Amino acid sequence: MELHVPTLAMVAVFVTAILGGLLILAWRRDQGTGALLYWGIGYLTGGLAFALLSARGVIPLVLSLDIANAALLVSYTLFLAGARAFGGRDTPPTVFIVAPLLWLIALRVPAVAADINPRVMLMTVGQVTLVLLTVYEFWRGRAERLLSRWPAIAVLLLHTCGLCARIPVIWLSPFSSRDEFFRGPTFAVMAFGTVLFTITFAFLLLSLTKERGELRHKIAALVDPLTGLANRRAFLGDAEQMTAARASRGGPLAVLVADLDRFKLINDRFGHAVGDEVLKVFATTMRDSVRAGDLVGRLGGEEFAIVLPGAQEAEAVDLAERIRRAFAQSAHEAGGHRVDASVSIGVAASRIGTHDVFGLLNRADSALYRAKEAGRDRVMAFGDEVPVDPDEAPLVPAAGLGVPLLPPEHRLATVRAGSVRRH
Repeated sequence: MELHVPTLAMVAVFVTAILGGLLILAWRRDQGTGALLYWGIGYLTGGLAFALLSARGVIPLVLSLDIANAALLVSYTLFLAGARAFGGRDTPPTVFIVAPLLWLIALRVPAVAADINPRVMLMTVGQVTLVLLTVYEFWRGRAERLLSRWPAIAVLLLHTCGLCARIPVIWLSPFSSRDEFFRGPTFAVMAFGTVLFTITFAFLLLSLTKERGELRHKIAALVDPLTGLANRRAFLGDAEQMTAARASRGGPLAVLVADLDRFKLINDRFGHAVGDEVLKVFATTMRDSVRAGDLVGRLGGEEFAIVLPGAQEAEAVDLAERIRRAFAQSAHEAGGHRVDASVSIGVAASRIGTHDVFGLLNRADSALYRAKEAGRDRVMAFGDEVPVDPDEAPLVPAAGLGVPLLPPEHRLATVRAGSVRRH
């Protein structure tokens, strides 16, 4: 089947321009990132470049050669800038003129200006360089798990292979004139490949931005915006899944429930900005202290929790002590004020075969309550005896150590629905 070059060229021009308009329209609807705007302008610029190239012999040579290829390099630079913007990085304005300027300077060389073969090779090197830089920008953001990222990289690499295929073709069978190139099968294949590439790549770019939006909504629903920890909903859901997965294997499990001491006083005295800073310091302390497989979350207000799979009570208490000491040191000052923040932590651990996470949270919460009553800034495991000042009345019944101060059903509801305020 013979490919009709003028028809293919016209299709490539219109498809590229339409896709560019759609990308800009998508950017107008969601201006959270400039990536779509860069990509949309890149498509429009590429469509213009291909239109000028296709009109070789009809329009002045300076437009179909100098300006057309310079515009094509600008379009590839815009794709690179869009990838950088998608990754949260700016592109200096001077970057946009580097590739087209080198092209226009190269055309001043007589050997390049007079022969289409070195010009095609030079353009190929410029395009491939810009595409590979775009691939790198997408790859370096791989920590953000977007499914369309890898197909986009694959399409760009496939496009690179197609561009590189020109070099051996020219090396083995050089073109005798520019008419042979632009009216022959090579240009037809380029036009056909351009149509396929532009459609596929535009779809993947739109898919990338859509996936990011969905991911951010999901994160917003499951992550506490102040501390970056799992919120109550996510923490309790993940804790249930974790303990259910471990139920068949058995093994110990420990839970820590932590509550910042006199946090309301910090807010009232220094303001909520300082209070927020103290919360962030504690969240960072917890993250830096736990293991990779541990689950950390903010239950609400100044109350936090940790699930430690495979940990015995002694290990959990040791971790809680490290967190308490590290936080006391880190939160000595916050926001330029001496706050001397401290934390009380309750610990509860299960034995092999026991995997009731809500029961453990209840018991750890009870131990935390007893740590508060014992003077704050301490760690207490469920079942530990509270030290009592002989000059003061007992704060808990002498008999019945480890008995929750509230009915079990009430404390379970507290863990699931809201945090208990302790000061």
